[in-house]
Amino acid sequence: MQKRVLLKDIAEKMGLTINTVSRALKDKKDISEDTKTEVRRIAYQMGYIPDTIASSLRSGVTKTIGVMFDNIANPYFVIMTDLLHQELKKDGYEMMIYTNSGDHAQLDVDNFNLMASRRLDGIITFLKPTEDVVRLANNNSVPMVILGREGEDINVDSVYTDDYLGGQLMAQYLSAKYLDKVAYVGAPIDIMCSIKRSEGLMDYYHDLNHPIKNEYIIYIEHYIRDFHKHIDFLVEEDIKAIFCFNDSMAYDAMSYLKKHYPYKNIEVTGYDNIGYGLRIPVDLTTIDSDKVSMVKKVVRFIKNRIQDPNMPIQTKVYQTKLVKFE
Repeated sequence: MQKRVLLKDIAEKMGLTINTVSRALKDKKDISEDTKTEVRRIAYQMGYIPDTIASSLRSGVTKTIGVMFDNIANPYFVIMTDLLHQELKKDGYEMMIYTNSGDHAQLDVDNFNLMASRRLDGIITFLKPTEDVVRLANNNSVPMVILGREGEDINVDSVYTDDYLGGQLMAQYLSAKYLDKVAYVGAPIDIMCSIKRSEGLMDYYHDLNHPIKNEYIIYIEHYIRDFHKHIDFLVEEDIKAIFCFNDSMAYDAMSYLKKHYPYKNIEVTGYDNIGYGLRIPVDLTTIDSDKVSMVKKVVRFIKNRIQDPNMPIQTKVYQTKLVKFE
């Protein structure tokens, strides 16, 4: 096997110093354009591949941000990750994607260690870190920001939506059409944003003196993708509308109802507005937020934390809005 081409090999071939070759490949201003062009030509001819790991060890900077989420099949993460990539590359950052395989939709120690071992400049996580992870991040000076979950209680920078307001907005919409017989199917009960969405829904109906029965507020278990048994139960209860934790669940529920209960007129609503980025040809009333602004803010937060590890905790809560299809 042919040995890897190094900077010194290019330098020897061209009669230049290693530093000159390195600076030419980095497009430094103190190197002439003619020299840069010739160095690039020779580097390409020789099959040179930059060693980013060695470079990061020398500089202490990788210009790479790790992004963690737990369900690669959820289009919401695809949309948000694409926006993150676009925003990060404006400042020359690359992105490395990780998915969680632990329990309870949290960023656990094993996954954090996997990310930190890559010497990332920072971590943006859609999953809430455990307290052990927060301690490890602080002890090892690993900047971290949470996107989509609250972080004030664990002293971690965070950007998220007002999920309670989202539940209230959906309740306002549904109550105008179906005063009662409304249900919620949400993510596991230890995920705070799921609780907030259901609380917004329930409190609004309670204030109307039409409280939603407890059995109609359903939290699925972790890693149980098939929640159709809950849909069967709600159909038997003659439910008129189902508010789902996110759009992925809503589209799944709509498909299941169409196939197994075509004679039932049950409205399904969601949260996230993934149709924003995917142009799904199925109308769905959902809750939306300013995804672009959220991404810009979380990138600003991670860069702030990289520059000043000791700055006060940063938090931004975004308002939600109803996107209605009738």
